Amino acid sequence: MATIQEALLIAFDLHQDRRLDEADAIYRQILDALPGHVMALHLRGILLGQSGRLEEGCALIRQAIAGDGAQPDFHTNLAGLLEALGRLDEALDSMVQAATLDPTRLVQLNDFAMRSLKAGRPGEAAKALRVATGLQPLSIELRCNLAVALAANRQGAAAAAERRIALLLAPDAAEMLRLLGEYLLPLGRQAPDGEAVRTLRRALILDPLHHGIWNGLGRLHKEAGRLTEARRAYESGLAVDPAAAELWNNRSNVLKGQGDLETALAGQRRAAALQPDEIGIRSNLGDALLLAGHPEEALANTQAVLALAPDLGESRLLRALALLTLGRFEEGWAAWEDRWTVQPWLFAAGRFPQPAWMGRPLGGNRLLIWGEQGIGDEIQFASLLPLLVRAGVSCVLECEPRLVPLFARSLPEVEVVARGWPPDPDLTRTEAAAPDRPPIAAQIPAGSLPRLLADAKGVPLSAAPYLLADPARVSGFRAAIPVGTLAVGIAWHTTNPKHGRSRNIPLRVLAHALHRPGVRIVVLQYGDWTQEIAALTAEGIDIGGLPGLDPWSDLDGLAAAVAAVDLVVCIDNVTVHLAGALGRPTCALLPYAAEWRWLRDRTDTPWYPTVTLCRQQAPKDWSVPLRLARQRLDELAGG
Repeated sequence: MATIQEALLIAFDLHQDRRLDEADAIYRQILDALPGHVMALHLRGILLGQSGRLEEGCALIRQAIAGDGAQPDFHTNLAGLLEALGRLDEALDSMVQAATLDPTRLVQLNDFAMRSLKAGRPGEAAKALRVATGLQPLSIELRCNLAVALAANRQGAAAAAERRIALLLAPDAAEMLRLLGEYLLPLGRQAPDGEAVRTLRRALILDPLHHGIWNGLGRLHKEAGRLTEARRAYESGLAVDPAAAELWNNRSNVLKGQGDLETALAGQRRAAALQPDEIGIRSNLGDALLLAGHPEEALANTQAVLALAPDLGESRLLRALALLTLGRFEEGWAAWEDRWTVQPWLFAAGRFPQPAWMGRPLGGNRLLIWGEQGIGDEIQFASLLPLLVRAGVSCVLECEPRLVPLFARSLPEVEVVARGWPPDPDLTRTEAAAPDRPPIAAQIPAGSLPRLLADAKGVPLSAAPYLLADPARVSGFRAAIPVGTLAVGIAWHTTNPKHGRSRNIPLRVLAHALHRPGVRIVVLQYGDWTQEIAALTAEGIDIGGLPGLDPWSDLDGLAAAVAAVDLVVCIDNVTVHLAGALGRPTCALLPYAAEWRWLRDRTDTPWYPTVTLCRQQAPKDWSVPLRLARQRLDELAGG
């Protein structure tokens, strides 16, 4: 007859061979004879856990610990079952007990933290690593991992402190300095002489051939808006490692911000060639292709990316923009609905509880239309509202507060409400607010209207001109312009961070192109340009603003000013939308790779019948658009 120890060894061998039922039978026989046998309790607890009976397994291992709490294996295996049950705080306590008894068990504690971090639970990871560093305070790896967890948990100052401790433990580690510099970045310490810059420069002294340090320095400068310094840092990194795809990618992003789109595209192609399977780099290539004016290639690239990562929101949006740019409207408007997966649209999704309108009759109930993009977009898409009104749809429009007076006057049959965060409570109501006010039965973002209101080929419809400026203010502004003078309103600048550098024209260049006797150049541009305008006046150019007009805050006044001039010549900013929606003769000065709404290779636009598109024939070359605008001005002056 076998002894208890022999029986336990037989059961253990069966257990190892995955003959669980036979092993369990022997464990139970041992426990019938000796109910408090700690090793049998422990091993049967593990077996039950492996069989899916997690709660029973935990109970048995706890009994084993009650009999002998000095066994680190007992605590480690209990932690594993508790983690499988999702009881993470208890699992962490057991891992801490195991590591306290046996410092080599810190490996399991660290692994638990990394699993928690990967699962999106940085708080649990930080808690585990706090304990681990308490048990082994001189471990550089644990300090670094703790810093990662703290940073992910938005505890930037604590993360930087842990990095500094790690740095004290290894003061000459360039990689440590790089990581520390990058963790200082979100703490607002990225000034040119700030702590983050000093830390990264110290790392470069230790290892000037570390391209990752140059990359970190470039990222730091870019986040602070110092694009020239960022470009230099990335190029320094490429000088030491020309095969660093990440550096080519990041340099291209800086070049986009500087308006050097062709160079950005060349660099992005290089990055994609170096890492053809890196989805982020391939997606950025699609963006660079579209910005540089290659929508066909951008579409092909984006389709290839989506074949590998169908849920990548940025590429889905790029696909929509490429299709719309190419005039493939039917596909483009459908793809445009994917914009809700990326910023800034992501934050506006689900603002209203009503169901999305799909074009069906509302039975006398009201439809909510809400603007979800920039002011120019709101003006553009609002040109569809008169079509809805004519079709008998009762409309409520939520819009940018500065547009309310203009829209209310121009769309008298539409209820216009200023956008608020959160929305006006009346707009979120699904029941009737009053007997004479039917409920809002459905809602639709304004940018989704073209999908429903288009011709058979998807070409967008438009009721433009549909805006009506304040007649009294129009008369007042016109009175400020000398009698017999041809008034040309101009706007030349946008603060758009992505497109501004390719769209903007120097005021001096534009004013000289339009200067001629009998012409008053009227400033419709927001911002303070007093010195530049004074310098042009001193040269004999008749240029000036209109009294009492603030083009930024007073959009209703800006509309009146646009209506008061004879011709508008402007870049792609809000002014061109106002001019088109008011039906004013307009020359839109467009960059080589114009935004999707202006399509390609045409001088007219389906949105605004009175707008003529004057396109660059080569990047950064405004000679052709300015010549076309001058010809239009000469025609008016001659007439």
